[in-house]
Amino acid sequence: MRILVFGRGNPTAGLMRLIALLAVLLAAPLAAQEQRVALVIGNGSYAGAALANPVNDAKAIGKVLADAGFSVTVLENASLKQMNSGIREFGDALARGGGVGLFYFAGHGVQVKGRNYLVPVDSGIEREDEVPYASVDTNLLLDKMESAANRVNILILDACRNNPFSRSLRSAAGGLVQMDAPAGTLIAFSTAPGSVASDGDGANSVYTQFLLQAMRVRGAKIEDVFKSVRTQVRQLTGGKQIPWENTALEGDFVFFAQAPEAANRPIGQAPSAPIPVIREIAAPRLKAGDSYRAQLIDLFSGSVVKTYTKRVVAADAQGFRFADGTQYDRSFNLLRETRDGKTLVEWKPARPNYAFPLVPGKSWQASGIRTWEDGRSEVTVEFKAVRQERVLVPAGIFDTLRVEGSGTYHSTQGGASGSGTVTHRYWIAADSGLAVAYEYEETNWKGKLAKKQRTELLSFQPAAR
Repeated sequence: MRILVFGRGNPTAGLMRLIALLAVLLAAPLAAQEQRVALVIGNGSYAGAALANPVNDAKAIGKVLADAGFSVTVLENASLKQMNSGIREFGDALARGGGVGLFYFAGHGVQVKGRNYLVPVDSGIEREDEVPYASVDTNLLLDKMESAANRVNILILDACRNNPFSRSLRSAAGGLVQMDAPAGTLIAFSTAPGSVASDGDGANSVYTQFLLQAMRVRGAKIEDVFKSVRTQVRQLTGGKQIPWENTALEGDFVFFAQAPEAANRPIGQAPSAPIPVIREIAAPRLKAGDSYRAQLIDLFSGSVVKTYTKRVVAADAQGFRFADGTQYDRSFNLLRETRDGKTLVEWKPARPNYAFPLVPGKSWQASGIRTWEDGRSEVTVEFKAVRQERVLVPAGIFDTLRVEGSGTYHSTQGGASGSGTVTHRYWIAADSGLAVAYEYEETNWKGKLAKKQRTELLSFQPAAR
């Protein structure tokens, strides 16, 4: 398979199940030892056509791939010589291993006469006939992967930015040209053929931002990864950018195997199920004994900072109290955060980030005072339930309302004071009222983005009856 992206019964039945089980057990070590090799390139320092995010994109993708068991080579602002050398070494490594190969490119790409080319930072292209000699033909990558004859090959191209050579290349069109998918192949672009993609205003391109999140979902099949990315990019850009895939896959591939505790846990709806219209979401209905696991991701690096478990020990008219002492009101607004019996943060009134019942289009203002050992902060945020979205997180696939909030804070600490901005994005599950994903950004007193993180639900375990 290649992926390119730019049981009680009768004795016989029992015997068959035993054979199947042995086959799985025997195959598992082989899968675990399967070689995974990746070449990741991020080019942004183009003369007269610089891009802000490709190097950040490449670093973040490289980190996720390393966590997924790949041996990763990352090239930043690569010249033509460096790209060709890296691709040659990548091909040699694939030929030796026979496992999984992945190539990722972020930067400028150009189509000329029906062929796609990836542009190095030193291309110096001034004429159309120079393109094949001053850039990398994507067919070279296909040839390297095909000749290796390894089990899985993945090629990811976030290279559909505006054509920087449009004035000098008369026949060069915007975006990349469509590529047909051979058997066992999935080809994906960061946007539709002939269209251009956004480099993004944050640390990553719009496409790679969501790809990083979807790749980390344990047990997510490659098709579901790209469905999730396509949906989120389309919604964020208002349909101006729609990632595109052409697939002829014949097998399954996942970046991260499903966690053992999740193996027998039903996840959310299948992505092919019709999306029900969300009319109203009630407040969470947790009870004592319920618990959930979550992970915190640093979106600057793409790294998982921590995973943690929260268990409800009391649920009453006053709200919810967790085993670590943290307290929330009945709408799941934070009252007090503790660690080892010590109060770390306290809100008065409760941090009003939620306003149940939630309905599409609802808006509200949240104001509160946050205090900690040597400081305090006054926060005001405007929230709105902006739209319905289907999202993919490690706990499964959920139909949610996306809630966005933006505001300011003024804080005092250690005798100094200053102000900054905050941004919140929640995805509230329609069936539980819980946030299955949450993103938070904060600027410091100097106006620099200091925090950019995402929390995702890993699993939920209801109380034993």
